[in-house]
Amino acid sequence: MTKRERYLRALRNEPVDELVWAPNFDYWLNVNRAEGTVPRPYADLSRNDIVRAIGGYIWNRAGAIKTVLDPSVRTEWTDEGSARVHWFHTPIGSIRAAWYPTEGAHRSRFLGEHYVKDLDTLRVMTYVAEATHYEPDYGPAEQALRETGDDGVVVTGGFCVPFIEFAKNNVGYADAYYLWTDHRAEVDRLIQVWFERLVEGFRILAEGPGDVVATGDNMDEWTLPPRLFREYAIPFYQEAAKHTRAHGKVFEGHWCGRTQHLLPLVPGCGLDCVEAIVTAPMADVTLADALDSLGGQVVLQGGIPSVLVCAEGCSADEFDRYIEETIVPLRGRRGFILGMSDNVPPNADFARVERIAELIA
Repeated sequence: MTKRERYLRALRNEPVDELVWAPNFDYWLNVNRAEGTVPRPYADLSRNDIVRAIGGYIWNRAGAIKTVLDPSVRTEWTDEGSARVHWFHTPIGSIRAAWYPTEGAHRSRFLGEHYVKDLDTLRVMTYVAEATHYEPDYGPAEQALRETGDDGVVVTGGFCVPFIEFAKNNVGYADAYYLWTDHRAEVDRLIQVWFERLVEGFRILAEGPGDVVATGDNMDEWTLPPRLFREYAIPFYQEAAKHTRAHGKVFEGHWCGRTQHLLPLVPGCGLDCVEAIVTAPMADVTLADALDSLGGQVVLQGGIPSVLVCAEGCSADEFDRYIEETIVPLRGRRGFILGMSDNVPPNADFARVERIAELIA
């Protein structure tokens, strides 16, 4: 059995003969490569070849879709000091969002100003959503499949649950809840437009070449509590899942926040796998309890909280003990794929990531 075959079986909740270990260190690699600090053995290797070198399975994210706006909407990027500002110009007004530096030039930027500030800008955002369409762009995913070969799977996607698109990306969570409370009809109109557009996006992804179709939810029960999860997430997942199942794709949710009280709601919601599940010591749920919450019906990919691969999180001996006491006993458990929760940080002790394949053998 190839790694690809084994990984696909595990994603489909079928029994496999060894524990699949699928590291996600894209952010670590991007930052360290830009700063010239990739460890010498890996400095000239591709991301996929580093995964191969450390004995992992490739979890290869790739593009497969492009966004197309109606001609009535024009976009623009401008600079304001250290901020990068993105504009939508429409016949009914303009809206802007701004991203600010965080730790350094090569680190992720912070979305410090959102497009929607009030009811007027909400209406402009709705116009933009209505003017948004998606088209296939399968070339990157096809290339990723060739590069991955029999060593893993290719993941396409990135769309959020529509309420999360509204609250996280359009408005910002704090203001979003005030807006949702004060102007429910107008907010639900925007959410419904995103629902229609994003389901169409998932249809295009499901028809594409990727093995896995993933969300970009960053799911967290503090920002989408169970009541709203039932109202806004489950109907969307179930509608999108009609397309992924029709085309034999694994439907995976990116769940990298606090999810203790959401996990029991996952079976039957439409997702086949929840990825990047954060567990103790970074959350108030153990890995075993998280798996039990899924009842063997949905696959969990995760198990290594990001803090544990950093010297600040624990010692090297404590890391090894975590793998031996928490992960090794799960070998052979159906519905579990070992991965990061959420990503290997830029300041990680990469030697710990290197050791994992040996520790779980």
